[in-house]
Amino acid sequence: MNLSIRRALRLTVAGALAAAGATLATPALAADTSAQDESWLVAAHQSNLAEIAAGRDAGQNAASDDVKALGRRLVTDHTTLDRSVTALARTHDVDLPTAPNAEQRAALAAVKQRSGEAYDAAWVRSQLDGHLKTRAATRAELARGDAADVTAAARAATPVVQHHIDELRSIADDLGLAVPTSVDGGTGGQAAVSSHRTLTVSLAALGVALVAGGAVAATRRRRVTA
Repeated sequence: MNLSIRRALRLTVAGALAAAGATLATPALAADTSAQDESWLVAAHQSNLAEIAAGRDAGQNAASDDVKALGRRLVTDHTTLDRSVTALARTHDVDLPTAPNAEQRAALAAVKQRSGEAYDAAWVRSQLDGHLKTRAATRAELARGDAADVTAAARAATPVVQHHIDELRSIADDLGLAVPTSVDGGTGGQAAVSSHRTLTVSLAALGVALVAGGAVAATRRRRVTA
């Protein structure tokens, strides 16, 4: 991946994470959470916990500096995303689990059994699989979610998850790993450029959603006062 593109992506991801944090200050809308909304909050929280645990492990045990660096970014990014998820769960009275699911725990345990380059390869494959599942769950929330603040959080998470996928694919290419190639917008540099555009569009859409949410909440307050 071109270095200038990678830097631009990281700067835009920082903006996406700031937008995710902004959802914490957005008043919850009146719409109740649906089963889809609750399912996404639980899945997103467990994915965040899994990525944080995997990132910490990579920071300590990976052989490649690139894998170690990405592991550290996963810890930072998913910790930020999870603040929004846990706050929304409290707002909507959704109970969240305290650990990753059994499949996620087993995946990390399998990676930990390896060392050196074998560890890096297993870690990248495992994280790519996990992030693709996270992306699919988030797309389902965007398509079928009911609560505007929950879907706004899903929208804010989307470019961050996609950037992680792009980074994982770039490292996989450097390591000579065979991984799935069905990423929206192509692979390699083409995917990075597409991801940059997607990040910009997603942030703009999130800004509209947050403004709309604040307007709806303000209108309801005026009605109650009247």
